[in-house]
Amino acid sequence: MRLRAGRAWLCAIVLAFALMPDVGQAQHAHPSVQKAAPTVGTPAIPFELRTLDGKAISLGSFRGKPLVMNFFASWCDPCREEMPLINELAVKAASNDYSVLAVAVEDSRSAVTQYAKESKLAFPIALDLNSTVKRAYRIFGPPATFFIDRQGIIRDIIIGPLTPERASTALSNAGIRR
Repeated sequence: MRLRAGRAWLCAIVLAFALMPDVGQAQHAHPSVQKAAPTVGTPAIPFELRTLDGKAISLGSFRGKPLVMNFFASWCDPCREEMPLINELAVKAASNDYSVLAVAVEDSRSAVTQYAKESKLAFPIALDLNSTVKRAYRIFGPPATFFIDRQGIIRDIIIGPLTPERASTALSNAGIRR
């Protein structure tokens, strides 16, 4: 008798789950979560961050001007190796009508501030302290550099250290004269 009661109870539970309305993916989707990684030819993902000096900076801050956006960390050896090249690009940016922005990821404000002073970095540095922009751009670790044209379209992506040759090609792809 006990076995039959147990089976009846189990059948009732299974039937209840089978008859429950289907909770579709749309009901659980989060509109702020991007589905696809940014790729060459797609719009750059908007963001808003604070710079080392506390000023708000966003993708819209660079509207109408090509942008070289580099994700880095002060502790990252490949980032440190490529930083003189990024700094050189920033020095040439004003005369060639483009901008350079570094986005510090997986780092602390104090470490980035110290590194920027030591390295005499000549461009704005945005702090992505909670990795929001890093996740949106699908960066798993620094360095990574995005070359964005004046319309806000990604024209080249370099995952890993930037070389002078690769930078030259990417700048050209983004419509940037050197």
